[in-house]
Amino acid sequence: MSSRAQEPEVTEDAVMTAAQGHADGRRPRMLALIAVFRLSKALVLVAVALGALRLLDHSAASRAHEWLAALPFVARHPAVERAASKVTGATPAHLEIAATVGLAYAALFAVEAVGLWLQRVWAEYLTIVATTSFIPFEVYELTRRFTPIRLGALVANVGIVGYLVARRWQARRRAHAKG
Repeated sequence: MSSRAQEPEVTEDAVMTAAQGHADGRRPRMLALIAVFRLSKALVLVAVALGALRLLDHSAASRAHEWLAALPFVARHPAVERAASKVTGATPAHLEIAATVGLAYAALFAVEAVGLWLQRVWAEYLTIVATTSFIPFEVYELTRRFTPIRLGALVANVGIVGYLVARRWQARRRAHAKG
């Protein structure tokens, strides 16, 4: 009896997506890039959340406001000054909500990053669903006020979803061709 016959039958969706990568088993570059991007977003959100929690201490909030006011780009740009005033003058409840939401999104992005790095199919689906759910809000914000950063975020997210959907589509076609 061959060892192949002894192995349990496992569907492609339950295992790694390594077969869709390189012949030598390397991780697809785009998948790795998306994973690093997601992890970077998670780390930034953790830093922002910790900063929001730190502002609960009034002396830290006033020091942050003084530091921001001393920066040349803050003094020259009223929008940045308004944002800095909102952050340093936010109520404790708003800071706690901002920190909680930031940490929740950081956890989501970290799970996506690790799953994508490990080439798990579930992570591709999670990233498709989570990223697609943000696109309508990004379009709305872009129509409210156009900025190159908002446009870049929208284009990046549409590109990520398109890439991952294409990967899943190709995997499904390969599975049907074999079956």
